[in-house]
Amino acid sequence: MENLLEVKNLKTSFFSDGKETPAVDGVSFELKKGETLGIVGESGSGKSVTSLSILQLIQKPHGKIVNGEILFKSQNLLELNDKQIRKIRGKHISMIFQEPMTSLNPVFTVGNQIMEVMTLHHGVSMREAKVQAINMLELVGIPSPEKRFMQYPHQLSGGMRQRVMIAMALACNPDLLIADEPTTALDVTIQAQILELMKNLKKQFDTSILLITHDLGVVSEAADNVAVMYLGRIVEYTDVDTFFEEPKHPYSQGLLKSIPSLSNRVERLTPIQGQVPHPSAITQGCRFAGRCEHVHDMCIREEPPLMSISQHQIRCWMYSESWNDRDKEDTAHGREVAAGRESSKVVHH
Repeated sequence: MENLLEVKNLKTSFFSDGKETPAVDGVSFELKKGETLGIVGESGSGKSVTSLSILQLIQKPHGKIVNGEILFKSQNLLELNDKQIRKIRGKHISMIFQEPMTSLNPVFTVGNQIMEVMTLHHGVSMREAKVQAINMLELVGIPSPEKRFMQYPHQLSGGMRQRVMIAMALACNPDLLIADEPTTALDVTIQAQILELMKNLKKQFDTSILLITHDLGVVSEAADNVAVMYLGRIVEYTDVDTFFEEPKHPYSQGLLKSIPSLSNRVERLTPIQGQVPHPSAITQGCRFAGRCEHVHDMCIREEPPLMSISQHQIRCWMYSESWNDRDKEDTAHGREVAAGRESSKVVHH
């Protein structure tokens, strides 16, 4: 099956006072028709910047896509001008943003906003657009769709606003849906309903989904493949079953160990020490070295490449041939250097 989307060596940076800060640095992945790829990681890992780069929504002039290719149906989106990319947004690639209250226009009814998408991309009449908009509200599970059509965003609950965002995103039957933290700030019951809705609509419309989230529970429910990001890099890339059964990167293992288990209420959670440093604090070596319990000298000296191991792609020296040649002194010294380097970094919460 051909890839619907291919991201190759994507680098997106932000510039301030003549300094370049890479937020996404050499990211590559692919997505086939009808598949869901979950991109996971803590805040500051570059997930959202990756998704915004695909639609060229990076804030200018400070933000810029510096390098790479974004191939959608074999066409490089980075070669398109503003007018051409606007024809892609909404019609072929749609996006659900993190917070619907700030993404929906407060001075227009939700029906008006869904109609605008249809008239802009499909050129249908206002009457036909209204019928289709009400049908979309019903499709995403909003009760009394004719009534909600006339209401403003502030008159709806958080869950309903999120459903409106999904209705808008799917109004033109896009090939690709980018969902950036689609269940953030929703209670668990509404989260489950939204995830179930997305899965059903994916089957109905044969839509591919790029799911951006920090919630591994959401990934386990909705994704086919998983890409774990840390400080602008993909550090592990595999299918969802393999990821949860046998995570290989120390960061992936740390993320899973920090999730509460209903089956074992006695076991203490093991959080990852420290926090994701600011991208401006990137130095040579592995970017996770300052928080990794396995770190030693080779991790400090050089950043590992993305290696193919079994069903994984993984960026970690532990899975290289040279790892077995290390000694305990190197490991102890590496931890000492990494700890000192981490304490000197500027950490943003």
